[in-house]
Amino acid sequence: MRGPGLTAVLGGPLGRHAEPAGWTPRAGWVLALATLTWAVLVARHTPCVEDGSAQYRALCYSDIAALWGPRGIDRGLLPYLQTDLEYPVLTGGLIAATRALAGWLPSTGLATNFFGLTALALFACFLGLVAVHLRLDARGAALLAGSPLVLAAGLINWDLLAVLLTSAALLAWTRNRPGLAGVLLGLGLSAKFYPALLLVPLAALCLRDRSWPALARLGAGAAGAFVTVNLPVYLLAPEGWLHQWTFHAGRGADLGSLWYVLELAGWTLPAAALSRTLLLLGLAGVAAIALAAPRRPPAAGLAFLVVVLFCGVNVVYSPQYVLWLLPLLLLTRPGWLRLAAFTGAELLYWWAVWAYLDGQLYAGDGSARPYAAAVLLRLGVQAWLAASVVVDALRPAPATPPARP
Repeated sequence: MRGPGLTAVLGGPLGRHAEPAGWTPRAGWVLALATLTWAVLVARHTPCVEDGSAQYRALCYSDIAALWGPRGIDRGLLPYLQTDLEYPVLTGGLIAATRALAGWLPSTGLATNFFGLTALALFACFLGLVAVHLRLDARGAALLAGSPLVLAAGLINWDLLAVLLTSAALLAWTRNRPGLAGVLLGLGLSAKFYPALLLVPLAALCLRDRSWPALARLGAGAAGAFVTVNLPVYLLAPEGWLHQWTFHAGRGADLGSLWYVLELAGWTLPAAALSRTLLLLGLAGVAAIALAAPRRPPAAGLAFLVVVLFCGVNVVYSPQYVLWLLPLLLLTRPGWLRLAAFTGAELLYWWAVWAYLDGQLYAGDGSARPYAAAVLLRLGVQAWLAASVVVDALRPAPATPPARP
């Protein structure tokens, strides 16, 4: 179990639904397992590298390959300056760097070189992520290193960069370094939007403790890192920089979301407006839990709550979003039943979305009910896990008294 110091920094004792670790794996073995997982993942994507038409049938779709031509990566166009890109600047920088290096490699095909270099860069992010979790919870790090969810979604997109920065921010928080945590979350926001959500519960914990210096360092670190990375790109290409935000702000109901399921059932709602409203209300609710809980709730649990909230109300749920949730869920020590349910529901949805896009997952009457059922099951499991975290925060298990000498 966590020692008292780490428990205090994370924000409280284990909840009633958490399962204490009974074993501590060696770091070398965990990193070796992560390497094996990644090798199998790369091998699994080989059919799509060789034949893009197999992407849905072989369950190996990846934006890394799919956006090669449509975003001008094949022509070496610079993101934001010469071509629009719907990702923040650190992700755009990673794309530009791997594309530039691809041209220097022996010619097995630029697209193949680009995919291989991207897989190598994301492997470094994955190893870094596992190393961070070895410092947070070695048992959870082992489960992360060998997770079938990484085998499924690790190479769909560039999200592991943001996932690494998010977990590193939580590690900094556990080391009582709120300024560094803010810097890492600001960098995370420069790779993907969701890391910024963690600022809400962390700020609420600072308010709960009346730790104004920590709150100031957290906010200043996040703002400073975000401005430092983004301002140069904005000054060089303001319209290109803004595209990443306007693209997502203008999206309607899309794959994987509750709003998409409702549209399939004939209910058309203002998904974007409802999504933003529910997100704001939900964030306020998480902040209230952080402030009002009888004991200081764990930061990791609150982080999981805000991210699962975003995934639940967002207008789209891409299959790689599971990578956002998995490390945070493991930090709550969910127990085998909850972890198995989460893994099963996410794997089912991962398979269902590709089968649906391939035109296979339809009922006998031609409706998309089987696909909608997979979405609803995934949402239900996520809601169940979130409810468990809320119960742990509001009704924590009694603290175990120290043993008598």
